[in-house]
Amino acid sequence: MTNVSIRGIDDETYLQFSAEATLRGMSIGNLTTQAMRLFLDQNKGPVYRVWNIENLVISRNDLESIDGVVVISNIENLVFEPDVNWPLIRDHIRSIENVEVLVVPKGVSKFQILTKVKNVETITSA
Repeated sequence: MTNVSIRGIDDETYLQFSAEATLRGMSIGNLTTQAMRLFLDQNKGPVYRVWNIENLVISRNDLESIDGVVVISNIENLVFEPDVNWPLIRDHIRSIENVEVLVVPKGVSKFQILTKVKNVETITSA
């Protein structure tokens, strides 16, 4: 991780950003990283939304076949096949939200996947 000092940030903007980080239970550094990623993702192509599906299985081929990033939400059971690794998830999945059961491959740590999820009931490894 890189430590940086940023000068010239508007006081009101910083206070609001700091409050938002607190509301999300995150550090300002983590929220800043997310904001930077979102900004950089704008140049990675379109953002796709996959949602309201009962069961969804995602493979390496699925992720490699898209030219942008994916927001996945409102899925009961979401399974990543064993051929999916962290770099694929990091680069192609913007967020995973409102999922009951999330199954990640053994090579993906729960802490890695936690950087992408919000409102997930259960995370297991397969």
